[in-house]
Formats: sequence, structure tokens, C-alpha cells
Amino acid sequence: MSSADLSKPRRATTPARDVVVQAVQAMGGRSGRAALTALGIAFGICAAVATLGITASASQAVTAKFDEFTATEVKVKYPTPDAGRHLPGPEVTQRLRVTELNGVRDAGLMARADGHPSISNIRHDDAPWTEATVLAAQEGGLTAAGATLLAGRMFDAGHESRHDRVALVDSVAAGRLFGGAESGLGAMVFVADVPYAVLGVYQAPPGNAGMTGAVVLPYWPAATTTPSALRFPDSEMIVRTQLGAADQVAREVPYAIAPEAPDDLAVLVPPDLRSLRAGVKKETQALFLGLALVSLVIGALGVSNVSYVSVLERRSEIGLRRAVGASRRAVAAQFCLETAGLGLIGGVVGTIAGVHVTAATSLAKSWLVILDPMVIGGGPAVGMVTGLVAGVYPAIAAARVQPADALRS
Repeated sequence: MSSADLSKPRRATTPARDVVVQAVQAMGGRSGRAALTALGIAFGICAAVATLGITASASQAVTAKFDEFTATEVKVKYPTPDAGRHLPGPEVTQRLRVTELNGVRDAGLMARADGHPSISNIRHDDAPWTEATVLAAQEGGLTAAGATLLAGRMFDAGHESRHDRVALVDSVAAGRLFGGAESGLGAMVFVADVPYAVLGVYQAPPGNAGMTGAVVLPYWPAATTTPSALRFPDSEMIVRTQLGAADQVAREVPYAIAPEAPDDLAVLVPPDLRSLRAGVKKETQALFLGLALVSLVIGALGVSNVSYVSVLERRSEIGLRRAVGASRRAVAAQFCLETAGLGLIGGVVGTIAGVHVTAATSLAKSWLVILDPMVIGGGPAVGMVTGLVAGVYPAIAAARVQPADALRS
């Protein structure tokens, strides 16, 4: 060994195991402060995990509702009579041909009366209800439209063939006319001063304003040519399909209804709202993840402040370690390990709390609980990285402590 090598000062080194042991002992010696410090990061991680889980579960629930009420409904519009089209009007037998198609759950004709005929529960009422909608629906038309029976029964083929004067009333109309659904059963409702016996009370599907507050008659008044006060100028075939069969049924139903002129029918298929739902989900996640990020930053600042205060309190300890040979790098690594450990603990606690919040919220709403394994696995990792970043400045401050100054203070 040369004299130059002997004169060169040796760089102090500290084994990595000792650095880890010192960091663990420092966290254990201040367990109360460590728990409170980790809690700030736990709140941020909990908010992030819960946000991702709840929005994913809610998105699935919205998709299921869309599929149930919208993505399975196909409407067929009949053309208005004119010289350029030779298609005959709606026929009651067309429903049977449509229901035989693969993927069709139910179908039926439905027509809306022109204007707003007077509705009353008493003949010659001085103040009839003229804001209600009067519909004529074939057997299966209401169920195909998504109506839910609350009391009584639906129409059947016998009511059509016998031309029975019966009616179904929406729950809103039943409350207006009779004070409730049960009291309306068997009562008489007068439509354009013609009596109809209330056969049942239904609830309109969500978002269907045309069926809300409506009185529904069998389809025979719309199919008959006998002059009356009620006119049903436009009819449509409502088809309820199996999930995923709407496009196929939409292609086949014109040939089942009018094979001689399928192009004269206008078929309305459900719109594809996947991009809209994805955009809403993205915007919702961005909003709540922004709030979670704010919580995480606040937690990181708390870790950084507490760690810096710890550096000031432990100046004598740091100076003693430096005096006995600990390097600046070892001191900085110890403080980084402490804050990273606190971040890891906060990440684990926050992830567990976020999973429980997601599960509780989803079960309370009767949603399917959806949790991405990447989110569950990434929560502790994000917490550890957050703690590590938060400890950089306190670690640099600790590494700059001079042994002589620290021991004199």
C-alpha cells in the first residue's frame, strides 16, 4: 500500500442491515406519533380505493339498468297512409309472428289517442281530467314496454276478441282518480264519457313520460273502423328482446310484420351509450380521484412535517451516530426508510378501509361489488412511494447535521 493510499481518508460505511434496524426501532419507539402520521396517508389511499371501487360498481349497475330497460327494446313505427306506400295498417295477428322470432321475449301493438280525451271516475263530471294520456295496447304491449303490474291483471286475448270495455290505469292516474291503486280495482273510469272497468293498476317504466299517468285500453278500439270519440292515428309495435338480441331482431322484425314491404317500416333500435357511460365514469372518477389526491398530498405533507420535527428533536442522536462512523448516506437512508415504512403501513390500512367502504356501499345499493386487483395491490405501493417522497427533505436535513454542532447543543 502506497503512502498516498494511507494518507487518503477512509469513507465511513454503515451496513444496510443496521440502517433498517435503526429505522424500525425509531418507528417502534414513537408508536403513537407513527400511527398518527400513517393515518394521513391511510385517508388518501382509502379515498382513492373507495372511489375506484364505487365508480366501477356503480357503472356496472347503470349498465345493467340500461340493458334491462333500454338495450332490449325495439320499436317499429308504421307509416302514415299516403299514395306512395302500399303497406296495410297494423294487424293484431302481426304480434304472433313477431313473438316467434328468436330472441324475442314479448311484443305487442300500442297506439296513442289523438289529443287529450276527458278522463273521469264519474259520468258527466263537471271537471274531467284532460291532461291524461289515453293509450290502446295489445296483449303483451305493456309488458314489452317495461310496465310493472302493481295490482289486478293485464289484458289477454279474450278481452280483445270480446271487445270488453276494460282499462289499465297507471299508478299516478289511479292516485288522481281513486286515491290509490287498490281502491281503483273494479271501479269505473270514463274515457270520453264511455265507461271502462279498471282491470289493473301498473307502474310505468322509469323515464317513460308517455305511459306515466296514462289510462290504457285494449287495442281493439284502435283496430276498429267504427267512428267514435277516440282516434288512434299512429301505432307502433313494441318488442322486448333478450339481452344482446336487439340488433338481430331489428333486422328480422320488418320481414315478420310486412314481408311484402319491409322497407316501409321504421325500426328504432336502442342507441349505443357505451361511449357516453364511459365518459361519465371517467369524469366521475377524475373528480373523486382529484379529491383523493388532495387527501394524499395533505397526508404526505403531514409525514414530511412530522419527520422534519423528528430530525430537530433527534439532532443529538444523529450527531452521535455521525461521530461513531455513520455516513451521511446512512442517516438519510434511515429517515427515508422510516417515512417509507409509515407510508406502507398507511397504504395497507387505507386499502383495507377502502375495500370495506366499497363493499358496504355496493351492498347497501344492491350492486355487484367490483374491485380491480391492481387497485388493491397498488394501494400499499402508492402509500410507500408517497411516504418515501415525503421523507426526502427531512432525510437531507438529517444528513446535513454536523456531529460537533449536534453534540454541543
